Amino acid sequence: MDGLNLMIDIKEFLYHCEFAESKSLNTIKSLKIDLFRFNEYIMKTKNLSKISDIDNFSFREFLVELQKENIGKRSLNRKISSLRSFFKYLKEVGKIKKDPTQLIVAPSYDKGIPDVLSLEDIEVLRDAIELKNYHSLRDRLIIELLYSSGITSQELLGLGEEVFNLEEREVVVTSFKKSRIVYFSERTREFFKRYVAAKRERLKSKYKSDILFVNGAGTRLTDRSLRRLIDRYALKAGIEKEISPHSFRHTFAVHMLEHGMKVTQLQKLLGHSSLDSTKVYIEALDKKRKKEIFV
Repeated sequence: MDGLNLMIDIKEFLYHCEFAESKSLNTIKSLKIDLFRFNEYIMKTKNLSKISDIDNFSFREFLVELQKENIGKRSLNRKISSLRSFFKYLKEVGKIKKDPTQLIVAPSYDKGIPDVLSLEDIEVLRDAIELKNYHSLRDRLIIELLYSSGITSQELLGLGEEVFNLEEREVVVTSFKKSRIVYFSERTREFFKRYVAAKRERLKSKYKSDILFVNGAGTRLTDRSLRRLIDRYALKAGIEKEISPHSFRHTFAVHMLEHGMKVTQLQKLLGHSSLDSTKVYIEALDKKRKKEIFV
């Protein structure tokens, strides 16, 4: 049967998420998959004439259908979250009066840590950046610095050139009025030199030495721009994991533990005030390495 088609409302919602809320391209992709699946179910199984006909019972039936497909709790929770966001939006714009997802309780599960990038993921990300101008050199330096130092996106965007010690391969980062020293790779040092030289030549009069990562106008790169460039290269590289600037911090932490770093050392590099925050990353390790850490 041909039931209610939500496609127009879904597309309006996705447009709102991308341009009004500046959600990442990976988030938009997940929302699209989840909402298209719901629309397909409604069209095939229900004979509804308007959006307000979708009630709590219809939504619960859809969840039962998903559970028959043996999807994991994490995937089920993501779909519930996507639909909650969609119906919340419909209510805010006045298309429905009652939210059918309001009484739904998502299943609990051990969230663990977000997806960690593999060494192969890092390599394909590097390969996705064509080094043809100062913008691409900037983007490559961002990838290298995030991965090799484990700093946050806000710490990255707040960096000036003067806080880098190229000889010792260390940089002073400041977060919440606290400073710490982190270290970076030889590859990061080389791209730092290449990017700064290209930036000075490209921007000239617009050049501001106190800001490391800038846009074409010479002003500080924004968090939104950072997330979008990460999204762009992840899609180009064919990485299907949910990836964000913070993914590199998680990856750094896990890779450091895998290579023998002590949890207390990692805590200092990440700037965690509590050791418990750092211990979360131990869950991503194999059993052998976990035992070694606690010996």
